[in-house]
Amino acid sequence: MDDNARDAIRRVFLNRRPHVALLNAAIWLDMSIKALKRDIADGAIVAVETGIGLRIPREEMLTLAMRVWPLAVIEEALGEDAPRVLPEVIRLVELRARVPRYQRDMLHVLARRNGTTVDEVLTRELEDVACAHAEELSALVPGFDAALAWPA
Repeated sequence: MDDNARDAIRRVFLNRRPHVALLNAAIWLDMSIKALKRDIADGAIVAVETGIGLRIPREEMLTLAMRVWPLAVIEEALGEDAPRVLPEVIRLVELRARVPRYQRDMLHVLARRNGTTVDEVLTRELEDVACAHAEELSALVPGFDAALAWPA
């Protein structure tokens, strides 16, 4: 991870203000102000009018950051601050599993195709499973609802 990404992640997650100015949001998320404003106009990004202009709520910034960077990169950038900023239920843990060879190979192909890691591919797929079974799992898995709702 380069220093710019590390700095941007830390600014997004350690910023305690309720809103972020559009220019700062664009810089931190590594997008043009024009693209940011287009996404706001399209409804892809939520912005609110404040007494000092249009701003992006902190929760929306956290959500956007989770789309931009894998959780492993975010945790690494936050370092010792990660436990203070990220709820325990979404913190990374190691999982060891035995799967058929074709599934392992499939995960590697999907990771290469998407320019990411097997961890990230598996995490995104498991997120879909979590959403598909949310009603049942919320009653059985401690912290499940909080994990799905975070950062709201």
